[in-house]
Amino acid sequence: MKYIAIAMVLACLVPPVQAQTEPNDARDARLIGEAQNASVHAIDETLSDIAFKKWLQDESGPDSKYHWEVNDCGEQTGTPGETGPIPLCVEVDVSLKDGREIVIFIVDDRPPAAKTPDWKIFFAQLTTPHEKISLRRLSDLPAALAKTR
Repeated sequence: MKYIAIAMVLACLVPPVQAQTEPNDARDARLIGEAQNASVHAIDETLSDIAFKKWLQDESGPDSKYHWEVNDCGEQTGTPGETGPIPLCVEVDVSLKDGREIVIFIVDDRPPAAKTPDWKIFFAQLTTPHEKISLRRLSDLPAALAKTR
């Protein structure tokens, strides 16, 4: 009887946990969609007005694999007493068919009252078997890819 009561209590706890993740799933999907459709010209004024996702596919080449996610930009350390807003980044990890990898974190840097996203590079890197190349701007990626072929 005691085990049945415990099982019933645990069963009641599951729905609230699922309900808490659903709003984050919707938020993450919205942020990823906004980032994918953001103009690379708005992120890096030296580039043409093309959607970030399309630009990245063009630069990465055919057969590349993409993983998109939302995270805390690596800012949370988990130490007690951390306060303040946690920046959210959209991260895309790209695996090129030749083994090189691209990692890009972009952050929406808009003021709280603004309605339009203002995407900025938070972190970008090209990794090869021999080196890691930091990318300060999106426009640095094509030259880094050409250099490491």
